[in-house]
Amino acid sequence: MNILTVTQLNRYISFRLKEDAKLHNIFLRGEISNFKNAGHFYFTIKDNESLVKAVMFRSYASSLGFVPENGMNIIALGSVSVFERDGVYQLYVTDMQPDGVGKQHIMFEKLKAELQKEGLFDESHKLPLPDYPNKIGVVTSEKGAAVRDIINIIERRYPICELCIYDSLVQGTDAPVSLCNGLKKAQSDGCDVIILGRGGGSYEDLQAFNDRQLAYCIYNAEVPVVSAVGHETDFTIADFVADMRAPTPSAAAELVVPSSEMLLKRISLTEDRLRSSFEMLLNRREERITYLLSRLYLVSPQAMLDKNISNHIKLENRMENAFREIIEKSQRNLLSNISKLDALNPLKVLTRGYSVVYSDDKIITSVENLSSGDKIKIQFSDGIANAEISETEKI
Repeated sequence: MNILTVTQLNRYISFRLKEDAKLHNIFLRGEISNFKNAGHFYFTIKDNESLVKAVMFRSYASSLGFVPENGMNIIALGSVSVFERDGVYQLYVTDMQPDGVGKQHIMFEKLKAELQKEGLFDESHKLPLPDYPNKIGVVTSEKGAAVRDIINIIERRYPICELCIYDSLVQGTDAPVSLCNGLKKAQSDGCDVIILGRGGGSYEDLQAFNDRQLAYCIYNAEVPVVSAVGHETDFTIADFVADMRAPTPSAAAELVVPSSEMLLKRISLTEDRLRSSFEMLLNRREERITYLLSRLYLVSPQAMLDKNISNHIKLENRMENAFREIIEKSQRNLLSNISKLDALNPLKVLTRGYSVVYSDDKIITSVENLSSGDKIKIQFSDGIANAEISETEKI
């Protein structure tokens, strides 16, 4: 009896599985569960009755155009082998694609990854939308409902702009070239912003907007391009390359133009700011003029004249005050002198009982000036008496 070790058994089964060509490069359909991303992808593929473990190594996972997730139905390409350590067989996946989308989705993810690597999705390259576009180009089919929605919204919200429609194919093999021609024509006509899009449709209907050349055409556009393809849940390469993505054509129309109500509010606000700024500027100018006029007055002849007049008035006042003081002082001196003279007035002495003796109109001040028989006049305070000297006697 041949007794095997566990390792030998697992290794033998592994060799037998590797020798079976039917287990190499098989396609397996199922639902992902227990998904783990550790650089390598570890997950389980199951159907309604069974499951099998699977692994996708980093070298293959890094080139996958999408990230798997739990609950996703896939078609996986790989080979069956045994993980000898745990003694379980599993599928070693080299490629996979979402089930139901098929080759187109794989090509979409591959193109998306290539263009992203080339920098076509970089935010730094995206152009801002103009605030007040004068001319708007719409590249789409004239027969679709999307173009009517765009026209109605723009005419209602912003009727002052010029709207140009560039009829283009939006599906089929010739559509990408037609869309590129529409973009180029809109730019040459001087459009400020371009809406590129179409209404909703199946995944296959939108493939014209997943074209490489159309992506380059959008990227190289000299004016901002708004992508509006399908419904809100639809994403195309054009959405990633465009300067802005709108969920629907109607939303694109609202994005590229301001509303009339918003414009009126903005105009009113601008008027208020202008009025306030003008009033402030006017006040500053008035203050400046007042200041300059005051400076000008200081050096003007009128200012010099007013200053001289003011000085003259001051001098007049000082002269009047000086004359008044002189006159008052003279009056005081006069009154003082009068008082002094009055005190020295001989007549004043006479009132106190004294008298003045005259001889030949000369005042006699000594008895020696008189002789017996001289006729004299004696003046009293109230009159004059005539007398004759009978005798003189010296004291």
